[in-house]
Amino acid sequence: MSFAGRQANAVLDVCLAWFVLASSAHAAVLTVPGSYATIQAALDAAGPGDTVEVADGTYFEKLVFTNGGDASGGPVVLRAAAGAHPVLDGTGVPGANMILIDSKSHVRVEGFEIRNNTGVKDGSAIRVIGSGTDIEIRDNDIHHMLGRNAMGITVYGTDVAPIDGIVITGNTIHDCQPARSEALTLNGNVTNFEISGNVVRDVNNIGIDMIGGETDIQPDRALVARNGLVRDNTVLRARSSYGGGFAAGIYVDGGRDIVIENNFVSECDLGIEVGAENSGIVATGIVVRNNVVTANDKAGIAFGGYAASVGRADGNVFRGNTLVDNLRAGSQGGGEAEIWIQYASGNSFVGNLVVAGPEGRFLSSYRGSHGNTFDYNLYFFPGDPASAAFVLNDVAYAGLAAWQAGSGQDGASVFADPEFAGAGDVHLTAASPAIDAGPPDWVPDPGERDLDGGVRLSGGAVDIGADEVSCGNGVVEPGEECDDGNAVSGDGCDANCTTTRCGNAVVTAGEECDDGNTVGGDCCNAGCGFEPAGSVCDDGEACSRGDACDGAGRCTGSLWMDPACLLPSVPGGSKLRLRLPAKARGRTMVWKWSRGPGLGAGGYGNPVAATSYSLCVYARENGVERLITGTGVPSGQGWSTWSGRPGGFRYRDPLGVAGGTVRIDLRPGEAAKQAVKWKAKGPRLETAGLPLASPAELAVELDGPQGGCLAARFVEPFRHNEAGRLTAKSQ
Repeated sequence: MSFAGRQANAVLDVCLAWFVLASSAHAAVLTVPGSYATIQAALDAAGPGDTVEVADGTYFEKLVFTNGGDASGGPVVLRAAAGAHPVLDGTGVPGANMILIDSKSHVRVEGFEIRNNTGVKDGSAIRVIGSGTDIEIRDNDIHHMLGRNAMGITVYGTDVAPIDGIVITGNTIHDCQPARSEALTLNGNVTNFEISGNVVRDVNNIGIDMIGGETDIQPDRALVARNGLVRDNTVLRARSSYGGGFAAGIYVDGGRDIVIENNFVSECDLGIEVGAENSGIVATGIVVRNNVVTANDKAGIAFGGYAASVGRADGNVFRGNTLVDNLRAGSQGGGEAEIWIQYASGNSFVGNLVVAGPEGRFLSSYRGSHGNTFDYNLYFFPGDPASAAFVLNDVAYAGLAAWQAGSGQDGASVFADPEFAGAGDVHLTAASPAIDAGPPDWVPDPGERDLDGGVRLSGGAVDIGADEVSCGNGVVEPGEECDDGNAVSGDGCDANCTTTRCGNAVVTAGEECDDGNTVGGDCCNAGCGFEPAGSVCDDGEACSRGDACDGAGRCTGSLWMDPACLLPSVPGGSKLRLRLPAKARGRTMVWKWSRGPGLGAGGYGNPVAATSYSLCVYARENGVERLITGTGVPSGQGWSTWSGRPGGFRYRDPLGVAGGTVRIDLRPGEAAKQAVKWKAKGPRLETAGLPLASPAELAVELDGPQGGCLAARFVEPFRHNEAGRLTAKSQ
């Protein structure tokens, strides 16, 4: 059940991320313009599990999902072909929405540039309405939605059944005119949603909005946008073109039970706002944490209904945020303060770092604030501390001490320079008074992280603001063995906050090497000395062989084919073609092997179930070896038996997820009649450069079952050997 040939170490598969396609008995890839002339025609034909792949080009269409997927068959996927950049352009095309998804489930939209929806009165680049489950909108570039209510991504839960489980991630929305609506909005009966990793910028109203209580969208006022996550988004320059300019970068308008975390909001009218514009609606259960809000015009964080006659914001939490200079418009230009409270009660503002601009306005509240609590915050501005302004229900306090005494709030809060890392950098230095100054009994939620994605609690208490300082701050924190407050190694506590010793990954006096362990076989022995030259090791490169230590701590192997591999029996039995144009999507590699010893049924193993394959292309130039490309394909997904050829197999993946590999043919047969073909293409095909320097030769090796291999050797003169192109036949 193997190639006749050598015995070797188990093959190491080299592959990029593996993408598991939803499957069904009828799943298909519908290509545009290959299989269908238009995207809409392909969507009309698509069913559960089908993928509509769109090639490069500009498509003047507006689309409607006529079909959805299902839980058993999989989603209907509309996406860019691998390496392609399709453009959906609305110029001259009638209709309000560029893409409409009306009461469909199991739908994907991925990888499009969507532009030029002009003259809009009420429309979107992507609009989801009605009800549905399992909808994903990913990695689209949306711009120039122009007119009135010309939105980017709009989700309206208009039915009794919800839009449940929608994911909106990795999109960019810019240069649009959503006013008086929003650039990215969820409204009505929408639940269990995720809005993550998006960029919204340069829009003329609110950036991201979660709404409840608008009965023209959802008649049942209890069915509001809820149970959601808004994470890792960037919102820039969301400023309203009407009403005096009060657009928030991120806004909850009557939604509930939503976590807003690790976002960056800057240069908007307002940073992050929680309120309710509709009478009787209460925004509640909102957690706003670990965000950076800076350089906005009129306020950093705002909460509450704007009047007694509308809704409220009650029972929400604002913690661990960093606010810096959010009164750019000034009080004379309509600005309020870093924190702006309107009609709200029972909200908590704890553990936030607030740096005001030159006016020193920290809190603005003229009416309607009741039972809101403040504590463990750090306040600072570059002026006289005694002039720091706090206004609660139209009562003004000058300085933190007066605010604490008069309001009974912020008892454990401080006024101090936070000692940021630098101008525009809100990371804390080791000297910051914000370190370990948060609530001492506070425990982070599972998965909660600081602004860099690091642990949220590191030390005796959480740091105030969005940044959590770790090694080098002089405090031994979880995960640290020691911390002496410096980054010097060899002083008993090394720069990685471990005690000085062999095996801590820091080379100190008396050590030749230190690879972070005390295990031999990796060229650095258990005593942190070099292993002798020739010692067996593994350099981690699947395409190298004969790996050995060089005596100086390095593991290297030969980048050349194994001489025991099976070769073609005649000259020209193997062919190699490489094309490496300037654009990565045009990369192509095709290797063919035939006319060698016979390989009958079983010779190729069983890649459908167990056998993985890897392919390595080597070059030897002036005696120096290098790897041109190495790729691998695991067993299972994408493999099938070859009908009519027992023991034969085929692999197909139009996406080329595994190192760009789109096709493999393994054809069995007697001597000189068996054949192999491997094709890879696109940006996932990683290669070294061409041409080869003369004198040069090439080798290709295919590793398969039980250590067996096929190979071919190519020597000059090659048919082509030039920048971006190489073709050759084997000896």
